[in-house]
Amino acid sequence: MTKKMFQISRILMVVLTIGVCLTLLLDGRVMILDKHIYLRCMLEFASLTLFLIISRLYEAKRKIFSTGYLFLMINAFINGTICPCYYTDSRLLRDERDNYYMPNDHFMIYMKVYFILMSIILVYLLCLKHTTNEIKRYDFIEYKDTDDFAILAGSVLLALPVMEMTGTSGVMLMTPVLCYFFGRLMYSKFSLSQSIFCFVGLLLGIYGIYRILDQRYLVIQYAMPVILVFLVFVAVNDDRRKGKKVVPLMILGIIAVLLYGMLSEIVKLNRYWNGNYNLLYELTNFQSYIDFGANQFYRIFGIWTELGGNIIDFVHKNGFFYGITYVKFLAPYFGFEYVSLPAISARYIQASYAQPGLIAEGYANFGIIGSVVNMLIPFLLAEYFLNLFLKKRDGLSICLMTIPFVKILLDGGTINSIIVGIGICILPFSIYLLLKIFNINVKTVENIRIRVFRKKKRQLQGRKSNGENNSNHSSI
Repeated sequence: MTKKMFQISRILMVVLTIGVCLTLLLDGRVMILDKHIYLRCMLEFASLTLFLIISRLYEAKRKIFSTGYLFLMINAFINGTICPCYYTDSRLLRDERDNYYMPNDHFMIYMKVYFILMSIILVYLLCLKHTTNEIKRYDFIEYKDTDDFAILAGSVLLALPVMEMTGTSGVMLMTPVLCYFFGRLMYSKFSLSQSIFCFVGLLLGIYGIYRILDQRYLVIQYAMPVILVFLVFVAVNDDRRKGKKVVPLMILGIIAVLLYGMLSEIVKLNRYWNGNYNLLYELTNFQSYIDFGANQFYRIFGIWTELGGNIIDFVHKNGFFYGITYVKFLAPYFGFEYVSLPAISARYIQASYAQPGLIAEGYANFGIIGSVVNMLIPFLLAEYFLNLFLKKRDGLSICLMTIPFVKILLDGGTINSIIVGIGICILPFSIYLLLKIFNINVKTVENIRIRVFRKKKRQLQGRKSNGENNSNHSSI
């Protein structure tokens, strides 16, 4: 199954590359107005070749269709080459709308960032040791009898109250609960008490989704980690028959998510934008699905070329920020004005908030090198958490491997969103971690007591030996 997912990913990237280049070459206006269009397509195919090499190498070394690989596919290749290649100067001018500033074409900047980044990752993969086939085993998550109770207790006593008190800012706190108990559901061996814990945990996760049901960008942050957990399960589980049973459920889940996205958009347009869309008509109209698909592709991928391009234009006129956008918490202490890139980006499109994406954020501070570093950090963090999962095989490590990266993959998140995601994972697992630390401390105390006991025993034995030697010497 994992091998198939790698193959599908490579086929999709080939199709996207050919599709984009054909679209540009067959567009008469692009051919007339945009210079060096052939060079642009050649560079795009070169970037595809490098991606395919890294994809095959990653599959051979890692053997897991992981978050880090998805990051390379989505953020580095699609957002970093496919979309910038598509948005030429003439196409950006054509798409210009009222109160919406369109940036200049920065394709060559994106290309430089991509080739430097992927060259570094290629060296990293060449130096990386092969993941052994020991990952292929039935025990997807290792757990003790007390783990389910501890995680459920942390969720009810800590995460749930915080979520209720913080409102929108805390609505994702049930995501780790949903991911953990979904992972436990994959493991078929349950006692009665464990079944109850699993059922309650899943209900808590569903409650979290219910609270934000009309906010698609938040719902996807619940759904995407569950999908990633399933992908890891397929990669490490030897029971192929069970994997085959779950595949149809996963396909149905994806269809349900897509239908939810379409329905929620129609409801949103009717409720908040005075739309007059008929649900039944839209669901039975094939063109609606095409329009919806194109709109979603733009909102997930294409938009970062425009928003990021605006920030690149801004720093070309006003200079780089040299890290000021990263240190908001230090601004009050050192007396400098904090710069908010989302606020600057939002002014270009008449919005209140618009995150420009990782590449633009890094470029705004330190140019091309800043973009490369800003892209390397999430990838290396994803790799670190993958190693942690392969070592620990516990619920917390698989949550850390998936949840902190969802915003970056699908919603233009930043390094700060990863840090927040890590905190979201830790809070429901607080009691679990305390019990784990307590057990370690108990073992440590026990080991110290044993060593002290053995030392005293050796001392007593030494005194007896000395006493016997002295008595023998006296008798002589």
